[in-house]
Amino acid sequence: MLKLLALAALSALLNVPPAADELVCGKVAKLPDIDGKAGDDAWRSAKELVVKMDQPDEENPKKQISIKAVHDGSSICFLLVWADADKSDEHSPLIWKDTAYEAQDDKVEDACTLGFELEGKFDSDMKAGIESKWDVWEWGAARTNPTGYALDRTHVYSRNAPPAPIKGRRLTAREGTIYFWHPIDEGTPCYTKIEIPEKKVKDAMPQYPTQKPTGSAADVEAKGVWADGKWTVEFKRKLNTGHKDDTVMVPGKSLSFAVATFDKSEKGDHDVSKAILLKIQ
Repeated sequence: MLKLLALAALSALLNVPPAADELVCGKVAKLPDIDGKAGDDAWRSAKELVVKMDQPDEENPKKQISIKAVHDGSSICFLLVWADADKSDEHSPLIWKDTAYEAQDDKVEDACTLGFELEGKFDSDMKAGIESKWDVWEWGAARTNPTGYALDRTHVYSRNAPPAPIKGRRLTAREGTIYFWHPIDEGTPCYTKIEIPEKKVKDAMPQYPTQKPTGSAADVEAKGVWADGKWTVEFKRKLNTGHKDDTVMVPGKSLSFAVATFDKSEKGDHDVSKAILLKIQ
């Protein structure tokens, strides 16, 4: 114990960043069912990692999330469990009022994401200013959960503006400026956004109707259940999808990833972890 304390003190003096948390992904004979429940045998035997998370600029994170991962040599599954006082499973629905539809923008879904290194150095801070690409899986309580899939997309961070007609956001990074855009993987995504109808169709309708995904956009299964003040969300994907926009996960090797959660919020308003090392056994 004294040696560990001495090493920690020396690292602080030398301004050495702390070692990343490690999530061990063991091999199992049978993967869990992707139903938003954590009672499968595979999850009972899996090693749990509890990591701290908070708003991106928070230096001393106060919240936490439980993460587990297992694979069967062909596919990999993740289990995320975090506290959320109430369930929010609507996202800007359309309500007919008098002569027109109004978007209920105060209704925002709960959500979570997994982001994996794809190209370049990985840093969970979007404003790190590092040129890189992430493979990102987005689960939303309203827009993706009914389909049983996650939205599969790529985060791109570049010193150069994206080629037309792609529109990117210009972020003020820790060092200089970085451009960011996040294209959805090739294929049909699990939801779309409709043009608001000028005439009444019914009293209420979703602005983001779900649909069956296809192609690389259909790589990630996901399902979540809210109960007793917490969300339980499961993900499943092939270790190697064969698609260029997906991170290849190889047993015996490690890679970096991070998690984020959204509590009735979107875009930059989220809690995020530091980079985590995924060790696939």
